[in-house]
Amino acid sequence: MSRFYISMGSNMGNSLEIFRKAFIRISEIPGLSLVKASSIYNTKPWGKTDQPDFLNAVLLITFDGEGEALMRELLAVEQEFGRRRIIHWGPRTLDLDILYGENTTCHSELLTLPHPWFWDRLFVLVPMAEITPDFVYKGQRIQDRIHELGDSSAVRKEEVTWKNRPSEI
Repeated sequence: MSRFYISMGSNMGNSLEIFRKAFIRISEIPGLSLVKASSIYNTKPWGKTDQPDFLNAVLLITFDGEGEALMRELLAVEQEFGRRRIIHWGPRTLDLDILYGENTTCHSELLTLPHPWFWDRLFVLVPMAEITPDFVYKGQRIQDRIHELGDSSAVRKEEVTWKNRPSEI
């Protein structure tokens, strides 16, 4: 079993309801066990900024398989929730990315691990730090990296719950 961090993002449709349903659907992936889930955060768009704010969260899971197999499962979940890849970094109903796999690297057409931009994105680092405050990457603690990137006040914790949280969490 390998541990992976998965980011969730949405800024189209009823993002909160999409998150809640996708959370349950992800927990049903064969060989996957949910370990922890961050709170849900409201964040400004990154990359392409002329679009609505996002909801973001990070999940820590274990998976009995390779990162590419997990990515294929996550892409199928995105499709179930209406994901269409039209504009790079554009609006989306559901975006699922594998950020990091413990003791795992991958460089294929389907997957790059660690995710090439995860260490530069406050919208994933803040929720990731919530569930793994002792996380270290390239010798740097996650809290120090968040501080180094600057103002994280644009990553605001929502006062909502996941609802129907799977029993593993």
